[in-house]
Amino acid sequence: MGQISVRPRILQPRFWLEAALDLLFPPQCVGCSSPGSVWCPSCGTRLQILRRPMCTLCGRPIAKGARICRDCAASPPRLLSRSFAWYRPPLDAAVLHLKYRPDRRLASLMGGWLAEIYRTAGWYTDLITAVPLSSNRRRQRGYNQASLLGAALGRRTGLPLRDGVLGRRRETGTQVGLGPEERRENVSGAFEARQAAVQNRAVIVVDDLYTTGATLGACAISLFEAGASRVYGLTAARAGHIDPGANRHGGQYHNESPDQRPPIRAHGSDA
Repeated sequence: MGQISVRPRILQPRFWLEAALDLLFPPQCVGCSSPGSVWCPSCGTRLQILRRPMCTLCGRPIAKGARICRDCAASPPRLLSRSFAWYRPPLDAAVLHLKYRPDRRLASLMGGWLAEIYRTAGWYTDLITAVPLSSNRRRQRGYNQASLLGAALGRRTGLPLRDGVLGRRRETGTQVGLGPEERRENVSGAFEARQAAVQNRAVIVVDDLYTTGATLGACAISLFEAGASRVYGLTAARAGHIDPGANRHGGQYHNESPDQRPPIRAHGSDA
């Protein structure tokens, strides 16, 4: 994987534009509203970063000595997923801020977090894509926050962002308030992927928040149907808590196309 060449930031026009805007409108931390920067050091120390041991499939923190969480044991996922930190203060405020404001500096910060996960996991991939918004939400907001994260991840890793790889076959209702099975049903068959873009390629799907994995799982299914060889998921935040009753035995590894059978052990896993 080659590294992209980037001009020093001080030579880029955006640097001077942002500097001028900071003078006119001093930035505030999205986590605590303190002045000075979009994300302050204090909020950085308050992040509850996900640590090992974690489920080798979905990345959920689990009890010591376990391999996979109960959710993955009951319903093995189609992709390996990792998240940076728990969806709790102050990260919840940052995720909501990015969802409704196209703050590229915040997206760049979070993209750095995703790049850190990617390097630690040891995955080998070909391209990045983002979970697509519904057409109504995209029209209302004017942007996709997952695409901003994907672009930032691409700048850190040299991987290309292919924003149009995934699309929506149909509109879906909100996932808020739904249980795990209802979430899976809500997004089942909702996505489609462009075969020419993903055929025999390993793909990272980026989103802002992992709740049950239903959306990432539905995206993975559409990518495999289009010929992707491997699919991985990365999110900035994860809802939930540590699984104290996780499975101590290995689970079936479903992150594969029908024609490829990789080993159960995941790259960068604890086992």
